[in-house]
Amino acid sequence: MINVLIATLALLGPTTVDLPPEMPVEVIASQAEANEAATRGTTVQVTETQPPPPPPVQGAPAGLSNCDEMHWYRANAGLPARFDAIGWRESNCRNEDGVHTSCCYGYWQLNVGLHMRDGRIAPKYRACGVDSYTDVNSDTPGDKLRQACAAKALYDVVGLSAWAATS
Repeated sequence: MINVLIATLALLGPTTVDLPPEMPVEVIASQAEANEAATRGTTVQVTETQPPPPPPVQGAPAGLSNCDEMHWYRANAGLPARFDAIGWRESNCRNEDGVHTSCCYGYWQLNVGLHMRDGRIAPKYRACGVDSYTDVNSDTPGDKLRQACAAKALYDVVGLSAWAATS
């Protein structure tokens, strides 16, 4: 079984490996600190990964209406324009404490509890800084940024199916 696996991997991977030149043990032992970045050989990524984009550093400009502000967060997270209408239907363009159903919170009514149990979505939510509904459920710019980032992560995994009732 192992021989078959090794033979299969050999067929899929490169036939040569680019390794850094060997360094004498004396040189390695005498160097107490690194003065430059390590040189790495060629690596092959087996599975394609696309983490969600990092949220913008700051929040939306001051003075925007609720829907214009939601639009700003949507656009900066990379969500399609369709999410402007979804946000209007789901939350009336509001992301604040009290804007929720029994399960879901924020602009796009994310079911964070359910999503954090899904192995495809939870790591992406964590990359957005979301561990529970409290991370997306207030009027602060940070919560709004996390809400948009998490909605983009969810959209990237399941498309519009999470919003099937409103899309």
